[in-house]
Amino acid sequence: MIFRQLCTPRSGLLTYLLGDPVTREAVVLDPLPAQVETLLSFMAERGLALRYILETHMHEGHQEAALALKQHSEARIVAHESAKSAHLDMCLRDGDLLYFGEETLRVIHTPGHTPCAVTYWWEDRLFTGETLLATGAGRCHPRAGDPQKLYHSIASRLLTFPGETLVYPGRESKGRRLVSIEELRRHNNWFNNRRGGQVFLRAYQRLLPDKAIKEESNNTGVQEDDVHHYMPGRDVSASS
Repeated sequence: MIFRQLCTPRSGLLTYLLGDPVTREAVVLDPLPAQVETLLSFMAERGLALRYILETHMHEGHQEAALALKQHSEARIVAHESAKSAHLDMCLRDGDLLYFGEETLRVIHTPGHTPCAVTYWWEDRLFTGETLLATGAGRCHPRAGDPQKLYHSIASRLLTFPGETLVYPGRESKGRRLVSIEELRRHNNWFNNRRGGQVFLRAYQRLLPDKAIKEESNNTGVQEDDVHHYMPGRDVSASS
């Protein structure tokens, strides 16, 4: 697998590129405007053809970057069927399979952050977007999020994977961009005891008052010059 993880430092948002080394078909997950030129350059250098642009959830910056990437390829913009966007070329449901070359991604509907949030599963890796971060649960969108559904998505769908499964989130958390399911189980008490769900929901009730609040991520997706290219454990280019 050709693999690339990119992080925009000031926002901490993460983008992924996966490519089939045989057919040279590729997919990009959660692109941002600051990364478009880097992604296009990398794909050109490696001879990759972009097949899909995948959204783990709807984000203004993601959509802007997706449209820019689509202008330079025949790629299709893809998200869950509940996503509200006029730019989607293909809508997904839970359990759907996406093929690029000889590789396959499975769609897992993991609502909570937003109703349309999904996780993409490739072999021993989960690309979880804002649903599950390297330090635990992601946050709910202040208007569209649902803490109860978020808890269920994490506890009943994601943490049931084998412990060696790797989680690649959509946002850096406390400097971390990668974690295993086993580590999450060990260090997140919310998800490993009977009362965890109640504690989790009470915590989110304090974070999300009834009055809708302005999402603090309004500035995410702004172009940034300094884009860091990250591979787990070392700062080197991905191998092909």
